[in-house]
Amino acid sequence: MKSTRRIAAAVGLAAGLTGLAAPLADAAPMPAPDAGLPNAVTTLDSLAASGVPADRQGRMPRPSEQLTRLDQLKDLSRANRPQEFRPVDTPVTRMLPTL
Repeated sequence: MKSTRRIAAAVGLAAGLTGLAAPLADAAPMPAPDAGLPNAVTTLDSLAASGVPADRQGRMPRPSEQLTRLDQLKDLSRANRPQEFRPVDTPVTRMLPTL
């Protein structure tokens, strides 16, 4: 009987120590996700201008400029959107369940 308890205690102790040591194994610092990788937008800019003659490259809009303009357009649409929605308060809507 005692040996069974000792085995169970040893197994429980080993499992507990493993559970405590497992998080420490993942504590190593991770490199930044962008470390060593080329910038996708810069690469796209260079590829977009690669087949265009040099005298016309200055007049061609770059993909990075277009993405910046798109972000500005999104910000503008957010600024013009009403901030709060107020439901209509009528006797009929008071009887509807609230979500």
